[in-house]
This record gives sequence, C-alpha cells and structure tokens, in this order.
Amino acid sequence: MRILPVMAKISCAGFLISLVVGLAAGFGTRIGLWNFKFGLLTLFPWCLYIGIAAFLVGLAWVISALISNNGAGTRYGLIGLIGSAIVLVLPLYDIYVAKTSPPIHDISTDIEHPPQFEALLQLRKGAMNGPDYDGPVMVTMPDGKKYTTSYLQRKYYGDIHTIAILTPPEKLFNRALEAAKDMGWTIVADAPDEGRIEATDTSLFFGFTDDIVIRVKPSGMGAKLDIRSKSRVGVSDVGKNAARIREFVKTLASTAG
Repeated sequence: MRILPVMAKISCAGFLISLVVGLAAGFGTRIGLWNFKFGLLTLFPWCLYIGIAAFLVGLAWVISALISNNGAGTRYGLIGLIGSAIVLVLPLYDIYVAKTSPPIHDISTDIEHPPQFEALLQLRKGAMNGPDYDGPVMVTMPDGKKYTTSYLQRKYYGDIHTIAILTPPEKLFNRALEAAKDMGWTIVADAPDEGRIEATDTSLFFGFTDDIVIRVKPSGMGAKLDIRSKSRVGVSDVGKNAARIREFVKTLASTAG
C-alpha cells in the first residue's frame, strides 16, 4: 500500500513538531521570552493537538500495516506512534490529576496558625497569588459547591500535619535545613534563632516557582516542625505542594541518626 509510508512520515513529522512546540512553550516561558499565560494556555495546547493527531495517524498506520501485512514505513511509523504517546502521557496525566484534585495552591501542616513568609515577601511581589494564607478563602468545586481551602486540604490531604519529634529544636532545625538542601530547593532565608527557613522550588518546565517556609519551635520535651508551600501562579497546583511536603517529610526522616 503506497499510503503506508506517507502515513508513517506524517505521524513522525507530527511527533517532531509536537515535541518542538512543547519544548518551546515550556523553556520559552522559563527564560522569559513570553509570559506563562501565552506559553501554557496559548502555545502549549498546540503541542497536545498536534501530538494527538500524530498518535492517531500512527495508530492508523499500525492497523493498516497489520491488515495488509506490509511493514512499509516502519521506522517512521513507530517513531511517530511511540514518540507522540510519550509526549502526550505526562500532560494528559496532569490534566487528569487537575480534574481530580481540589483547585487550591496553598498547603500548610498547621492550618490554624500557618507559617508566614517574611524574606520571600519581596520576591513574591507581583505574584498572581498573594503571600497570605488561603485557609479561609472560599473555593468553588466543579460541582458548584463552595468550601474553604483549609477544609479541602483536610479532605484531600489529611495526612499532612505538624511534625512533632522528641529532639532539641536546634537539632531539628539543622535536620530541616539539610533536608531542604537535599530537596534541591533554593534557600532564601536561614534564621536558626527564629527557627525559620524559607526557600523556593522552580520547575524545570515553564519555570513555575513555588515558595516554602519552614518553622521549628520548642514543644514540650522536644520540638515541632511546620511547613507551608504555596504556588505563585495558578488556581490549582495539581497536588504539587502537597506532594512536595510529603517528599520533604520523607527526606527529613532520612536525616535522623
């Protein structure tokens, strides 16, 4: 079938174009060629549209090749099919997570008295999301019902809570600082006298920056640690801040001993 090589090359070309558009959208935003609204909401969707088209053409090539028992264009066809699937899997997974996650972007282990940003206030100037804790802010879910951010955090991320350890506050602070560095965060403030650590975490793709503040305080015969993570942009963090705090808790545990 003469059409097979053509289909294979179209799928391969579509995959390559999709990849280039996706990389341009992400890294162009990161280095400041355009703002995130253009990169994420205008340019990046074309990566998905073209990727889906490339995948469908590649799938049609596979079906046609199997029916006709003809492997013409195999190299291009497989590159197009597999490559476009790889390009699509992470964005589509993020879309799925966004649909199933609460539209919040401020997570704290202490929702009654959350740690506050201080050193990061200057860096957060002009951010889409302000520095104040969003706990009492009402959020509308897809079904139209409204809940506070703190309520949604308790419902969806109930495992996130204050960490209490039978260890001196100074030792816990040092462990927390070591864990923050192991996480690859950029340390903005390190104030042991106040028991406060502030840091930022920037994504490789699109360069989205989330801010973190850690608070260590004496508690009984030991110490307690609270951590808060908040996105600078976006309505939903797709669960990233909660995941970051969970990962930090695991990293903190590994610094013991």
